[in-house]
Amino acid sequence: MPDVLSVLLRAAGLVLLFQAAGAALFAAAFGRSLTSSLPSIHRPGWVAALAAISALTGHYLLEPARMAGELTGMLDMSLQRMVLSSSGAPAFALRIVGLVLIAFGMRRTTGPFVAVSVVGAIVAVASFPLTGHVSTHPDRWLLTPLLLIHLLIVAFWFGALWPLAVVSALEPPQTAGRVIEAFSATAIWLVPLILLAGSAIAVLLLSSLAALMQPYGELLLTKLVLFALLMVFAALNRWRFGPAIAVAEPQAATRFRRSVLAEYVLICGVFAVTAVMTTFFSPE
Repeated sequence: MPDVLSVLLRAAGLVLLFQAAGAALFAAAFGRSLTSSLPSIHRPGWVAALAAISALTGHYLLEPARMAGELTGMLDMSLQRMVLSSSGAPAFALRIVGLVLIAFGMRRTTGPFVAVSVVGAIVAVASFPLTGHVSTHPDRWLLTPLLLIHLLIVAFWFGALWPLAVVSALEPPQTAGRVIEAFSATAIWLVPLILLAGSAIAVLLLSSLAALMQPYGELLLTKLVLFALLMVFAALNRWRFGPAIAVAEPQAATRFRRSVLAEYVLICGVFAVTAVMTTFFSPE
């Protein structure tokens, strides 16, 4: 039971953290181009940040229960002290600081608050290399920047999906089309870096090709398949649905939102696979 709850809370925490961080990055990058949808982007952003704090706190408090194999382990002070002295403690603290900054910054749409939310997004994402396989690997000097690049782009992409759906629904077609085009023009250069950085990380972490046949490697390949499916929907948005919105083609916005929803669900699937990988398995 503790393991199942841990995976669920970890997956929820990842989804909510990257949603909040990405919404902050999207608002900072494209907020000035929006006429009426910005409040509807900021509101879910700070709500996601607060929800992420709850999920991550629950996951952190559950760690002693996982160590004990039963929920009563949460009350074991010796196990709690072990968790507090682990590498996960500073990573957890940094994530909470980042999420608090995002929640505070996204309560307003003005410049200084936007800057605070962006700093919070960077701080929250920067916590991940502090723990896990990267933090203890001999090549962490190389793995750390690769992981940061990988995760910041994931946050930008994933966190933009909900705002893009809002933009397509609330903005005039020409404005929505311009913002979608601007996002796509940026993403077309950034998103391939997710695959490149992720592949480099996998090469450094996995001992051999045979490791791909182990549970960690199989889950890694599952993420790769999901990424390939994501590219299909991203291409449709870039070359078909986005331009159709700009010329006010009937049903274009509805088709775009359905495609964005499919991307959102697939990335949530990637986060769920990641939660299982990091909870139960290691590259070794």
